[in-house]
Parts: sequence; structure tokens; C-alpha cells
Amino acid sequence: MTFRTISFLVILCIGCRTASKQVKMSAIADDNKDVVVLSYLIRDYMQKTRNTSFTLADIAKVDKLGRVTKNFSSLEIGDWSNTWIGGYAVYFKFSDGRNKDSVKLTQYEGIPWKVKMKREIGRNDAQLAKHFDGEIHFYYPERFYNVAEIIIKEPR
Repeated sequence: MTFRTISFLVILCIGCRTASKQVKMSAIADDNKDVVVLSYLIRDYMQKTRNTSFTLADIAKVDKLGRVTKNFSSLEIGDWSNTWIGGYAVYFKFSDGRNKDSVKLTQYEGIPWKVKMKREIGRNDAQLAKHFDGEIHFYYPERFYNVAEIIIKEPR
């Protein structure tokens, strides 16, 4: 009797799980590899300098392969007001000459696990008025500024 119950629960658990959300997130990230590279460059910059106020020019200096310099026009740093984990948010705008297909990931860079799309980017009216193209959330220094999630604005 217990063998039937255990096997029934195992079959139920395996049958009820969904993998479509992970596949969708990977497809969004594959289409936006320049944003993924930008998130890694910003994380590495913050880990090395312990500085959370920087510009796109500062990030371009550490971009030795020149992968993101021409794809973005501006960056803005803000607080990520998540009650449980918190951290920093970096809002970005794409440049007019964006070539997302030319960006290749190195062997040390992988697709982050949480990439999603939203209709509006920003936390307050001032940020919403700037019409950002996306945001990257980073954890606090205690968690080594790792990437928590990447949000891309939905195309209209």
C-alpha cells in the first residue's frame, strides 16, 4: 500500500512541474545577450571598486572586448526596494545603433536564471518618465553584488 502511495506521489510531482517558464526566460536572455554582458560588467566593476555610483563611461573602460560600448546610451543607478533582499537597480537605455546580434558570451559568462519582460520600467514617476529600456537588479555587497534579475521592456 505504501509503495503505491509513494509511486503515485512521485508520478504526480513529475507530471505537475512546468519547464516552460525557464525556456521562455532563456529565450529572452538569448535575444538580449548585450544586456547579460552589461550585467556581468557592472557586477565585476562594483565588486572590484566597491563603488555604486558610476557612469556608462566607467563601464566602457573595463569592457576590454568592446561588446557593450555602442549598444547602450545611458545608465542610471537607484535603490532596488525589495523588502526581503534589497540591493541596487541599474536602469539602462539602448542606443540607436544597437547591434545585439554581434555580442557573444565568453566561456565564463552564462545566462542568468531570471530574465523577464515588463510593460513599464521604473519604480517612481520620474523614472517612468525617462522611458528606460530595462533594469538590472543586484544584491547588496554582503551578497557580492550578484545579479538577482534582469527585466527588459516589452516591445510595443
